[in-house]
Amino acid sequence: MNKKSKITLFILALITIVLIVLLAFAGNADSRVNGIYKFVGTPAASVQRTFTKIGNSLNNWFKLVTSYDEIEEEMNTLKEENSRLREYEDECVKLTAENEELREMISLKDSSEDYELVAANVIAGDVTDWFNYFMLDCGTDDGVEKNCPVITSDGLVGIVSEAGPSSAKVVTVVDEQNVLMCRLVRSNELVRLRGVSSENLKYEMYVDRIADGSEMFVGDEIVTAASGGIFPEGISVGRVAEIIIDAESGERSVRIDISVDLKVLS
Repeated sequence: MNKKSKITLFILALITIVLIVLLAFAGNADSRVNGIYKFVGTPAASVQRTFTKIGNSLNNWFKLVTSYDEIEEEMNTLKEENSRLREYEDECVKLTAENEELREMISLKDSSEDYELVAANVIAGDVTDWFNYFMLDCGTDDGVEKNCPVITSDGLVGIVSEAGPSSAKVVTVVDEQNVLMCRLVRSNELVRLRGVSSENLKYEMYVDRIADGSEMFVGDEIVTAASGGIFPEGISVGRVAEIIIDAESGERSVRIDISVDLKVLS
């Protein structure tokens, strides 16, 4: 062992002995060693507390960062779940509407046992403001011919004006060329209706002829009459929406709101 190593070993041994002596006397409250311990230990404790606070702050900060990442991940998961729920809701609404439509078609078929019904879809419509006609995806190959009436579960839509092998053109009831013989459900009285092309997208008809003694009230339902052999009897056409009396002539003008909403017809 060289001289340098001996000196190092001596110093380590001396430090060890000093530490043992300090620990032995530190337990005695009256000893000077305990005073030295307090003198040296108090600043060290303050430094330790400072570093402890810093460590706790860093630990809390790291926890906050970790918590924020977890919250952000949870928010993204909730957004995805919310998006899926909206898709499910839209699909549910769609299926409910289709189910209701099928129920209405079955009900319509049951109430029209005397007639042969052909189901059809609207494939094109009038691009003008009046929506006076549209095209169907069925034609003569399906048994559809000119002058066939077109109906939905809500009521009368119009009449087939042209028919090809696989498509047909339908003129709606609101077209000016359509004149219908109908009856008031309340009184069974005959009335004649005419279509009116409206530029304000109101699909309506007017009573073309009214007897002087005829009683009509707002809300009266009007259905098709068995005349002309074209329209089946009893199909809903609309309801009386307004009765206008001319102040000078006393003539009545009766406006009819049709039963079918042509804007959403499919």
